[in-house]
Amino acid sequence: MIDEFFAMIRRLNRTGIDILEIKKFFGLISEIRHIVPPTVEFMTVLKVYRPVLFHEFRRSLVPSTGMWFLANVNMDVGQALINLAITDEDQLRILIKGSQV
Repeated sequence: MIDEFFAMIRRLNRTGIDILEIKKFFGLISEIRHIVPPTVEFMTVLKVYRPVLFHEFRRSLVPSTGMWFLANVNMDVGQALINLAITDEDQLRILIKGSQV
């Protein structure tokens, strides 16, 4: 799930189709019932590392819905990365920028 999230944010920009893909991703993880998905952590990473994309996504949400509330939760990005088991800068760089082959 974490690798899928980072692959998604690497390839997306801020088109309407990209916003729909982000909505679809968060919609799918909100349906997971056997674990608590790291939704707030994903939102935080998106907000910090792809701020324009996050802003467009948040603007597209209907106010007072569950997803809107989650998009407005604030979390420290360092804590979000730790919660996602991302503990070193090289790992983060590869996840954000892609592998340097």
